[in-house]
Amino acid sequence: MDKVILRMENITKDFPGVRALDNVSFEVCKGEIHALVGEHGAGKSTLLRILNLLERPSQGEIVLQGRVVTPTTNILSLRRRMVTVFQEPLLFSSTVFENVAYGLKVRKYPKDEIVEKVDQMLLKFGIHHLAGRHTSGLSGGEAQRVSLARALVFEPEILFLDEPFASLDPPAKEVLREDLERVIREMQLTTVYVTHDRTEALMLADRIAVMDKGSILQIGTPEQ
Repeated sequence: MDKVILRMENITKDFPGVRALDNVSFEVCKGEIHALVGEHGAGKSTLLRILNLLERPSQGEIVLQGRVVTPTTNILSLRRRMVTVFQEPLLFSSTVFENVAYGLKVRKYPKDEIVEKVDQMLLKFGIHHLAGRHTSGLSGGEAQRVSLARALVFEPEILFLDEPFASLDPPAKEVLREDLERVIREMQLTTVYVTHDRTEALMLADRIAVMDKGSILQIGTPEQ
């Protein structure tokens, strides 16, 4: 049986006047790409924010690598083991290289190792030729590639993707989806991917959870 790396049990999340998640249970196995699919307002992004520890549930339990996350848990140390990429690239006003190197510098990697890792990741995403370019001069697709390279360069244990292709035009979206899947498979990254595009999920994911009105209706493989 595949090793479960992240699990939520009977999660409920209430906001004033709204129940965003209703008794949701969900698990992610090591090395798999798990998609959350549903229309806008289905609860996908709320579930993602609880999984990546940006929100606390109103009720229920989060278990990360066999350990229950409690109010006394060092959340910051857990977040440093995971990374989230959003729909809009959130890049610093500097060069492509400096953006991708940022997380490694914060973690105090040696300078030569930073250069090696950044160069490798820029090559994986086909943007090595942009290393010295300022982020203000990038296209939307190039900016999202930089955002993904920055997220993956320090090899996180879990990658969360929140509609990462939604703002791109179809040709750029298709090429980036293929490149991202290749990199994720090469790195064997555990990935949770939120999308309202069922076709995207069917092409990318190992398993899919279908959500509606704060509940998971079905979980299965793309074939199922």
